[in-house]
Amino acid sequence: MLIQLRCIVRQLLLSFCLFMTMIGCDLPHVRLHPYSEYLNESIGHADHDAVAMKMGAPHRHVSLDKGGDLWTYDFCQYSGPGGPSFLSCQKINLIFDKSGKLVQWDDK
Repeated sequence: MLIQLRCIVRQLLLSFCLFMTMIGCDLPHVRLHPYSEYLNESIGHADHDAVAMKMGAPHRHVSLDKGGDLWTYDFCQYSGPGGPSFLSCQKINLIFDKSGKLVQWDDK
């Protein structure tokens, strides 16, 4: 009886692990920020000032060798009753051309 119970528990546990693995692999790209629509609409015409007004100052700013700039924003989702503990973080990279117009963005 005890051996049968162990077998059943082991099968349930393995099934649950397989299920969680499959769900984890099929999750769509989840965005932690509310800016994707704004950024898609802003490509080609929004400049540094417009983006900064909407999203605030970037967390990092790098001047690119070919001209233009790379701005990076970090968005993290927090949880935890005793203080912030990170669940997940996401970076938004914005690339501006030499004239200061937004030309590309990603949130990988």
